[in-house]
Amino acid sequence: MSSDRATRKAKAAEIRRLLDEEGDSVAANTRGFNEGRYESVGKLDDYEELKTEARAIKEDAIERLPDLIARVRESVEANGGTVYLADDAADANRYVEEVCERQNAETLVKSKSMTTEEIEVNQRLEDAGVEVWETDLGEFVLQVADEAPSHIVAPAIHKSREAIADLFNAHFEPDEPLETAEELTEFAREYLGERIEDADVGMTGANFVVAESGTIALVTSEGNARKSVVAPDTHVAVAGIEKLIPSLSDLQPFVELIGRSGTGQDITSYVSLFSPPVGSPTIDFDDPETPLSASGDPDDREFHLVLVDNGRTAMREDDQLRETLYCIRCSACANSCANFQSVGGHAFGGETYSGGIATGWEAGVEGLDTAAEFNDLCTGCSRCVNQCPVGIDIRG
Repeated sequence: MSSDRATRKAKAAEIRRLLDEEGDSVAANTRGFNEGRYESVGKLDDYEELKTEARAIKEDAIERLPDLIARVRESVEANGGTVYLADDAADANRYVEEVCERQNAETLVKSKSMTTEEIEVNQRLEDAGVEVWETDLGEFVLQVADEAPSHIVAPAIHKSREAIADLFNAHFEPDEPLETAEELTEFAREYLGERIEDADVGMTGANFVVAESGTIALVTSEGNARKSVVAPDTHVAVAGIEKLIPSLSDLQPFVELIGRSGTGQDITSYVSLFSPPVGSPTIDFDDPETPLSASGDPDDREFHLVLVDNGRTAMREDDQLRETLYCIRCSACANSCANFQSVGGHAFGGETYSGGIATGWEAGVEGLDTAAEFNDLCTGCSRCVNQCPVGIDIRG
């Protein structure tokens, strides 16, 4: 048997396994998101206008990217923070590790971030002796299961409630078996709340970074990101350079579109804006009687914005990949894809990114060979192009 034929057979066997083990959960969840998107965008009279506006902002931002990087550096430094422009994943991880070393950090808590998945910062920190905890519920599930995300927005979309219950009961051995979604969520909230309280450093991604003010915009369905920012004394935000937009007013169309496009929500549960470092006192959890306003010195807080290139500058100069940098990581392309709805991101994805837009991201940050490994699952039907809130021609 030729090596190519053996590879195809192995790939087919893996897809059949994923269809059997993950297909039902992926199908139910992606189709639910899809239906929610149709309903939510149907309420907007100016949906197409918002998409046009959002694309124009991204086009302008990517065109002016070097200037925006310089501007955000000025803004963050004026607020007392630090900006580091990392050439690649290793450079970014080295800087984050050095921040943790200076803080003598033993533990770090993270909110959901695909960029930190891309650079594999967790492994680098754990190798350096820093205990890392994912605080997003889906990411926490996958950390316990030692699995990779299968979706850009909903990382554990491939797992059913029953599977998560079995996982938690086997791993944590609670006094009473966990069964319902409420019980699982309550357990995770209490367990992770203790880790957040004890953490030395908090890490987030950023959905958008506002150059004029240094504001970090986080769009989430859980409150863990806010806690990861303010509970530890040190906050590290890691974001690709493409997340920069010029001004706060530019956020408006994206806030209208990102929740609707991704999960069918008119707006996500939390839209958090941080112009770091947050001018609030540090928190002493061992002294609950002292009011927060008197519990610590705001000057003790540190903020680091790590802007990651990792191939993005080259993508900006590539006619085929430039549009990928307009992506707002909403997952509409994946949710609308019939093939993704069947197999999920563990088949329809690369080293980090999944769904239709993964072709561009993986080609840009990992190389064409990685993108080619899953790209043949695309049939060229163009449904993803129609659903993209910034009009990316993903087929291109």
